[in-house]
Amino acid sequence: MLKFLKPNSIEDAKAMLNEYTNSKLLAGGTDLILELKREKLKTENIIDLGKISKLKALTEDAASVTLGSMVTFTEVLVNSIIKNNFNSLVECAKNMGSPQIRNMATIGGNISNAGSAADVVSCLISLNGILEIESINGTRQISCEDYFKNYNTEKLKENEILIGIRIPKSKDLSGYYKLGKRNSLAISRVSAALSLNIEENIIRNISICLGAVGRYPFRAEEFERQALGKNAEWLYSEEPLTLLENDVYESIKERATMPFKKEAIKGVYKEALRTALESK
Repeated sequence: MLKFLKPNSIEDAKAMLNEYTNSKLLAGGTDLILELKREKLKTENIIDLGKISKLKALTEDAASVTLGSMVTFTEVLVNSIIKNNFNSLVECAKNMGSPQIRNMATIGGNISNAGSAADVVSCLISLNGILEIESINGTRQISCEDYFKNYNTEKLKENEILIGIRIPKSKDLSGYYKLGKRNSLAISRVSAALSLNIEENIIRNISICLGAVGRYPFRAEEFERQALGKNAEWLYSEEPLTLLENDVYESIKERATMPFKKEAIKGVYKEALRTALESK
């Protein structure tokens, strides 16, 4: 019989994970409940994190902003701290599911489920986000980029909890765009998140992450190398589009969807760039 457990603190949750094997953590439940109903997931214990207020906190200091793993997409959408610092997260939340889903779905759940089209992961990678993970054995911190680049070895262990995500503040602009079958209600077919800094019309810093064009989102590293030091007009030329096409081709060249996504990434990138530049 399925057992539901409700810890009151992070320490309680870690102890429960350590004591009860074959357990699953319940955050927003938008994916977990469906998987249980469809019998795609078998577990003996559900550990409901809903009573742990610390996981729902969204705080800032001089250097960074920290989102508790239970922060919902609705909270991201309306929070002034996020609006003032990370436009890409606002754009991501705006286009993430229906209002009902945004009210329930959490940042931590979106990361932990590790879907290839997870909306928020591309943004966190492009923003150099750091995942804060704890277990009864200790704590660890890892960049979101490294977590997914080395997912098989770095993914959450059975006794670990994603506590929060720390994002360093910067003066960079950021943007996000996804292409789905039915606008915001759809799972991403292609997405792009970027952050960039342009001073005196020169690209001083840029980070771009592509989503839903591989098993996990990844940074377009050659694009970034070529962009640094160029005039801002380069961003609108054919060269960056060709570089992105090549990334998509190399990532999913064996898939039937490759021709579509190779073409689609160009428009998605342009829209992500537009949302970044309009956030000035």
